[in-house]
Amino acid sequence: MDPQGNFTAAHPSRGTRLRTAPPGVLPYYLVVEAGAVVLAFAVPSAPPTGREWLFFAILLGSAVLQAELSAKAERMQRFFARNPHISVNSVWIFAAALATPPVFAAVLTVLIYGHLWLRMADVPGARPYRLTCSVATFVVTAFAARAFADLFGASRGVAATLAAGLTFFLVNTVLVMIGFKLHEPARPWLSLAGSASENVLDAATLCLGAVAAVLLTAQPWLVPLLVLPLVLLRRGELGRRLEVQSRDHKTGLLTISEWRARAEAELDRARHHRGLCGILMIDVDHFKRVNDTHGHLAGDDVLRAVALAVRSEVRIYDAVGRFGGEEFVVLLPGMGPAHAVGVAERIRDAVARLVVEVAEGAKRIEGLSVSVGVAVHPAAGSGVDQVLGAADKAVYEAKNTGRNRVCVSR
Repeated sequence: MDPQGNFTAAHPSRGTRLRTAPPGVLPYYLVVEAGAVVLAFAVPSAPPTGREWLFFAILLGSAVLQAELSAKAERMQRFFARNPHISVNSVWIFAAALATPPVFAAVLTVLIYGHLWLRMADVPGARPYRLTCSVATFVVTAFAARAFADLFGASRGVAATLAAGLTFFLVNTVLVMIGFKLHEPARPWLSLAGSASENVLDAATLCLGAVAAVLLTAQPWLVPLLVLPLVLLRRGELGRRLEVQSRDHKTGLLTISEWRARAEAELDRARHHRGLCGILMIDVDHFKRVNDTHGHLAGDDVLRAVALAVRSEVRIYDAVGRFGGEEFVVLLPGMGPAHAVGVAERIRDAVARLVVEVAEGAKRIEGLSVSVGVAVHPAAGSGVDQVLGAADKAVYEAKNTGRNRVCVSR
């Protein structure tokens, strides 16, 4: 993991300058950095051979090439990261720790992150002290991994590689978690360890690092072939993160900003092809009563259940979003008024049949209902705001005429 993940200034501690960092941050950074310097200069190693210099040059060239090809994805990754994110730099650093003198792994880390700083220094919240800590963390991690590999003697095999990889993973993770915990004392420890998918990705980078180390000793000129898979891995991770960012955390539906973007694209397509496009606005009736009677956690359970019911009654390519509070929106591409009303009625019936099991107190919430407004492009307007506004008016009509019904914009 990379401690530099916390770059975005939107989070309270992101972009914090060292002089305003919480107590304990500066001493911890100094200890880690001092440990890295001591290891780099105090641990004895034999003079590097020409072959080891070649390994170093290949790893450095591959790392720089991969960084250049991944620069745009890397910048976006650092804007989105809330936890320390997974760094593919560990591929090259771990390979260096296994196949070259440990001091080479330290120098490689400094050069990789120096190049990264030149490419990322203008990212909001970028701080030199964080980059320095990233370098120190990886240096300490690399030395620890090499030490465990050396326990198996000169003829290191699968067991030595696995031990070194596990050491690299654990030492790096622990050091990064401590640093972030000092920055954000209120956050639970487990939230700093990353998700299961992130840890699997971290393990995958170490596997590729082990492959790179084997290739160095067998066919060194094949190592650059790992660059393209790493570029694709970085872009895939960015796509996964963007997908997570586009989802409402309570319901799993699209956020309103993501839903609007899709609606604008679909309405633009409908305008150009003179097609139809329906929009539903759905409001849960008497939702405040649910919160007041059963509590807000139960209210969240109801929202999730309604979201699932809505999602189950539409097509796989229809966009369903949470508009806000207890309101949902559905985009129905190519659908006219009659079919849109049919979908709305199915949703209304599905919600009416819901029985929500609430974990707190083993409660069951029944008798839910929704009011649904239907509007269709082009009759209701040409833009998203126009069609959405028409659907919103239809919702108010449904509520004012008794709730638990579907109304169509006029």
